Amino acid sequence: MADTPKEVDRSHIIYTHDRSASAVLDIDSGETVVFETHDARTGTIRSNQDLLDHPHPVGSNPATGPIWIREAQPVDSLAVEILNIELPETAFLAVKKNVGRLSDQAHNFATRVSEVQDGTVRFSSDLRFPARPMVGVMGTAPALQAVETAFPGAHGGGNMDNRYVTTGATIHLPVGVPGALFALGDVHAAMGDGEITMVGLEAAARVTARIRLLKGVTTSRPWIESNDHWITTGDDSDPATALKIAAEEMVSLLKSKLRLSFEDAYMLMSATCDVQIYQACDPGNFPVTTRAVFPRLDRITG
Repeated sequence: MADTPKEVDRSHIIYTHDRSASAVLDIDSGETVVFETHDARTGTIRSNQDLLDHPHPVGSNPATGPIWIREAQPVDSLAVEILNIELPETAFLAVKKNVGRLSDQAHNFATRVSEVQDGTVRFSSDLRFPARPMVGVMGTAPALQAVETAFPGAHGGGNMDNRYVTTGATIHLPVGVPGALFALGDVHAAMGDGEITMVGLEAAARVTARIRLLKGVTTSRPWIESNDHWITTGDDSDPATALKIAAEEMVSLLKSKLRLSFEDAYMLMSATCDVQIYQACDPGNFPVTTRAVFPRLDRITG
């Protein structure tokens, strides 16, 4: 009989990944935790009349936690397997005046609260599309300076906003401090790559995750594995640099996993990998996040 998952409710939230934060739960490697999350605006947007015309009084992108993983040390890493993402009945989209990739055309504030039922989003009376839930914030405490949950980094953190961070995926994260101090949040019921308005389909949710400690296994940045892919990540204010980081991480992963030389890993990546930008809501003012997506060789046939 499986162990009963532990739970962390949404009263326990943080707005920074910080080594000085107090853990709200201690777990052993391999335990399952249910995280009850807030939406990106901490439950303050409830109708189409609630606009994003003012800053959040505390911060954006709250993450539930942090939790302490016993025996975790900076030489280790975490493997976080997402078992389930349970969405609420409604989620919201929004336009912020003068914000997003089309900021020069965004002259007004607007909010749309949409129903989410049976895996389908009701955008309007005559438009529907499939829900595609994903976790936007997932990270550990950095070894040095605290990082707001709105920002990505080598620790994981905020606005990774990667659609591969979803049910069935395992996300590998570095351990920067003893106990790791892991937290997650900012679930989207759906979000296209780029999050073009700077607001996805924001949702409170319940995320069930199994967290394993990989002793003595280090990783320099977040990477993701699914049944079909390995995905590495990069982020930087300069898109070219962000793409280079994701590519370097993938070459390093292929060298390690497949025991290849640099040249062979480089060639294999060029032949099979897609290098993509997946968060580009405000380049120049906000880091661009990128990924390299490799189709696992055990799935390649012919």
